[in-house]
Amino acid sequence: MAKAIASPKKLRADDIFFPGMAALILGVVVIGFGQSYFFAGMLRAKLPNTLVHIHGAIFVSWIFFLVIQTSLVAIGKVKWHMTLGIFGVIMIPLMAVFGVLTLFDSIRRNGTDLPPELLLAGDLSNLALFVVLTAWALLVRRNSASHKRLMILGTMAIMGPAIDRWPIPHTIIGTLAIFLGLPMLVVVYDLWSSRRVHRSTAVGYAMIATVVFTVLPVSHLGFWQQCIVWIRHT
Repeated sequence: MAKAIASPKKLRADDIFFPGMAALILGVVVIGFGQSYFFAGMLRAKLPNTLVHIHGAIFVSWIFFLVIQTSLVAIGKVKWHMTLGIFGVIMIPLMAVFGVLTLFDSIRRNGTDLPPELLLAGDLSNLALFVVLTAWALLVRRNSASHKRLMILGTMAIMGPAIDRWPIPHTIIGTLAIFLGLPMLVVVYDLWSSRRVHRSTAVGYAMIATVVFTVLPVSHLGFWQQCIVWIRHT
């Protein structure tokens, strides 16, 4: 009797694109924080305080988690992907908490050259986008097409600080343009692969674009100045 030979997993466009997007996100982060964090030894890097170290470790762990998870699906290890997915449930709220704490710490230290109102409005909006999109991704995890798109878009939503630290001349407008261009790659992929934009991509991109086009005028509202005063006196 002839032995049945299992056919190898057929490589799909998704198996190349989504791990590629995860690798691109990792590249964006390494370029932005290479000198101050990665090439400085990470745990040995001279960061302002322990809180920033914890924040960095959690956020970098998420990026590596995304690379691993997309790669596992690409090579057909879906059960491993599902087992490791529990870490995503744990890490998302941790990132939200330490993201806010580190943002407040940066404002108290005047840690960037950005106007504090723009920093607060922009980073809080981006962090909220990350939580909403990735939590949505977990809720629809049985719909793989939506799940993978929302995870990528949600992570792209927190790329602003990394892009802002790229060692190239840039302006706030330039940073926002790059920030908006990254998720556009998912839109282009949808149009190329299926001749239409997936619903999750459309909604996710619309949310990111809304933040990009409103963050500058919204940051000028008096509410943010009051928040800055409160943060610096607590």
